[in-house]
Amino acid sequence: MKQELVARNLIASDEAAAFFHAWAIDEERHTDGFIRIIELVANGSETDLRARLDARTHDFGPILEHLKDEFSLMVIIAFDEMCTCRAYAAEKPFYDALGNNTFHYWLREVIADEAVHSMNAVNVIRARYRDRIDQAATILDNLIRASDNLRYSGTFVLDYFGAVYSKELLANSRLATMRNIAKPLIA
Repeated sequence: MKQELVARNLIASDEAAAFFHAWAIDEERHTDGFIRIIELVANGSETDLRARLDARTHDFGPILEHLKDEFSLMVIIAFDEMCTCRAYAAEKPFYDALGNNTFHYWLREVIADEAVHSMNAVNVIRARYRDRIDQAATILDNLIRASDNLRYSGTFVLDYFGAVYSKELLANSRLATMRNIAKPLIA
């Protein structure tokens, strides 16, 4: 994803660059965890799973209209991370049913990471784009409207699949993201 963002000149500030550096490290750790879970519960092979991930096509086409600049990117990331935070929280019963507390604790860490990512993206928005905060709602409304037509495309954002990603989850995630963006800055 980072290569795509750099190629499209969507990372314009040091704050966003720092955000994406830290985000990429966490996301790789999450991938490692999911691979380990698949190995343990579905007899997957790490080598095979990594090969399948590497072979996957990354198609940003379906979301390009929403990625206009660093501001829109950070709004999308803040929203997307809030969605995944809430979706993972909704999937706790599945992980608990695997019968190993390690999965439960690992998922709690992933949920916390996603919440922190959302707030870190919000912090970039609030620090760099205070004058554009009123545009965030329109970006999110357009994104949610388009979400019915999005398909999994290996972009690491807006790759929603599964029943947990309901209209209600998206609406609640939008509300939480907007509430976080709109909080007054404390001097």
